[in-house]
Amino acid sequence: MVRKKPAAKKKTAPAKIRKTRGAPTKYDPDIHPIKGWTLAQKGCINKEIAAGLRISTATLASWVKKFPEFLSAIKEGKEVADGKVAKALYKRAIGYKIPEKKVTQNADGSIRKEVTEKEISPDVTAIKFWLTNRDPENWKDKVDHEIGGKDGKPIAVKVLRGVSMEDL
Repeated sequence: MVRKKPAAKKKTAPAKIRKTRGAPTKYDPDIHPIKGWTLAQKGCINKEIAAGLRISTATLASWVKKFPEFLSAIKEGKEVADGKVAKALYKRAIGYKIPEKKVTQNADGSIRKEVTEKEISPDVTAIKFWLTNRDPENWKDKVDHEIGGKDGKPIAVKVLRGVSMEDL
């Protein structure tokens, strides 16, 4: 007896096709850009931003690639933090004055409050850092040495044949 092959079944597409793997994203466009900006402007690095949002650093990297508004919020927050640091560095480089409060008790028991100005002198390291980054042509740390012959001409090299390095 010869068996017949069963007729091929038609392939049907599944009812719902998932485009991505894993759980759906927890990203909320109304909340996460604001939270990301807030953390970034406080000086948080990406690892700390991820921890503040209660997500992994991989998820943060994914959101930055996937959601342009989230990326721009993080960048803008970091620019705010960088601006604060630049302003503080500038103040430290030129020096500044701060109010200093002093509270003393008089002999009769009364309290006397005195406010004076304390001067913070310029910091040499801050000045150097500022200048090497703002004006590198005039304030670079690297010194270029050029070796040349007489009157700036190339150094003449004489090749000695039949002489080994040990002979010199």
